Amino acid sequence: MIAYVARELGTGRTLSAREDVQLPSYSTIKVLLAATFWRLVARGELDEATRYSFEPGACVGGSGVLRGLRHAAEFSLADIMHLALVVSDNDATNIIASVVGLERVNELARELDLAQTRMQRLMMDQEAVAAGRENYTSAGDLARLLEELATGEALEPLVGERVLASLALQEHLDGIARYLPPEACYAGKCGDDSPVRRFAHDCAVVCAGRRRAVLVVMTRDAGGFETVARTSAALYAALDDAPL
Repeated sequence: MIAYVARELGTGRTLSAREDVQLPSYSTIKVLLAATFWRLVARGELDEATRYSFEPGACVGGSGVLRGLRHAAEFSLADIMHLALVVSDNDATNIIASVVGLERVNELARELDLAQTRMQRLMMDQEAVAAGRENYTSAGDLARLLEELATGEALEPLVGERVLASLALQEHLDGIARYLPPEACYAGKCGDDSPVRRFAHDCAVVCAGRRRAVLVVMTRDAGGFETVARTSAALYAALDDAPL
C-alpha cells in the first residue's frame, strides 16, 4: 500500500492517493512534536536555552547519537530538539516530549485539523505499543502540517523557520531525497519500523529556485525506502502536469 500527497505550493497543483489512510507514524511524528516545542518557545511559555542534563544510562535505544555518549552531558532544549530531527534521536525526542507533554502535541494536531494524527507514546516504548497506544498520522495530515510550516498563518513565523531549518540538515536521506534532481533542496523527516521494515515513510518540503513543493509518501508492505524514493521522484516530476 502506498499513500501519497504531492503539492506545489505556488500553484496548488496536487497529486494524491489514500491521503486519509491512518498509519503508524514512526519518526514522522517528530515534526509535529517540533512544531509544538517551537510554538511554546514563540509564545514565551518555554525557554529554548533551558539546560538539560542527560545521563547515558537513560538511553532507550534505536536511532540517534545520545546513546553513544560515555559521560553525562548538558544540552539546551533547543539543541536536543535539533538532534531529534536531524539524526532522529529517540532519546532527544523523549526528552522533548516529556518537557512539552503529549497532550500539548495532540492539542496542536486538533487545532491544525490533523484528524488522523495523534501522539500517544514515547519512542521505543514497547509496553505502550502492546497496550494499544501507538502514534498515528496520514499522508494528508503530514502534507497539511508541512504546508503550514512553510506558508501558513496558524503558527508563528518562528515555528516554521526553526523546524524547517533543522529538517534541511536531515542526515537520513534514503527516501524522498535519494532520486530528486540535483538542484532540489530537501528538508524532511523519514520514519520506519526498522528492523521489521514493514513500514517506510518520508515527508518533506522540496525547493528548487522559486518552486516549492510538499511531498509525502507513506508505505506499508511496499518495498521500503526504495519505493518511497522512486514514488516521490515520479510525483515531483509529474507535478507540472497535475490538476490545479
